[in-house]
Amino acid sequence: MNRCLYCALAILAALALVACAPNINLLDDAKLQDTSLLSGEPCEAPCWNGITPGETSYRDAKLIIDGDARFKIAEESEAEGDNPGRVFTFAEGENPGCCQVISRDGETISSFLLQVAPLMTYGPVYDKYGEPTYAGGHQVSDEQAYVVLVYPELPLVIYSFVEGGGQGEVSVHNKIIGVMYMADAEMEQLLTCAQLNYWKGFQPLSMYVSGEEFDYVGSGVGDEAVCPTG
Repeated sequence: MNRCLYCALAILAALALVACAPNINLLDDAKLQDTSLLSGEPCEAPCWNGITPGETSYRDAKLIIDGDARFKIAEESEAEGDNPGRVFTFAEGENPGCCQVISRDGETISSFLLQVAPLMTYGPVYDKYGEPTYAGGHQVSDEQAYVVLVYPELPLVIYSFVEGGGQGEVSVHNKIIGVMYMADAEMEQLLTCAQLNYWKGFQPLSMYVSGEEFDYVGSGVGDEAVCPTG
C-alpha cells in the first residue's frame, strides 16, 4: 500500500464512493445495512461495532469483523517496504466490499469508511450531531452528486446523496450513503491537507462544489512533504 492511499482517503477524493465504475449508483441497497449513526448501537460515533479509531488495534478490529457472522473480509493489503500501513476491506454477506478499515502505523486503527445503503436521511443525523463545520460537494453525473459533511470535533465525515446532480439541493431529505470514522490525528491531517468550504446551511449543492476558491485551505496544501499527491 502506498502513501497516496492515505492521502486520497484523508482528502475525501473519490473514496470508492465514485470509483471508476461507469454506471455507479450511489443509492445502492447492496451496501452496508446500518443505521448505527443514529441508533448509537452498540456504541456511539466515532465508535462503530466496538471499533474506535485511535484506540482499537488493527488485530482486534480484524477479529471483531471475522467474528461477526454478518461480515467477511474481502481483501487485505499488508505493509510494503518502509510503509507500515495496512488496510482491509470487508463485505456484508455475499455483497461486494462496502467498507475499508485503515491503520496508518499498522498497529492501531486510524480511520474506517463505511459505504451504507440509503436507510437514513440527513435530517435526523443533523438533529443528533448538529451543524457540520465544513462541506464539499462532488457531482458524479447529471443525476447524482453527494455532499461531504465534516465534523472535526467528533471526528466524523458524512457523505450525503444529492439528487439532481449539480442542480440539486443540500437538504434534510438527502440520503446518507457513507460515513468515515476517524482518529483525532487523522482529522488533523485531513484539515492540514484539505480544501473545503464552510457550512452555509441548506443551500444548492453549487454552493459547496469545489471551485477555484475555497473558504478553507489547509496549511499543508501544496507542500508535497506534508501532503503528498503522487
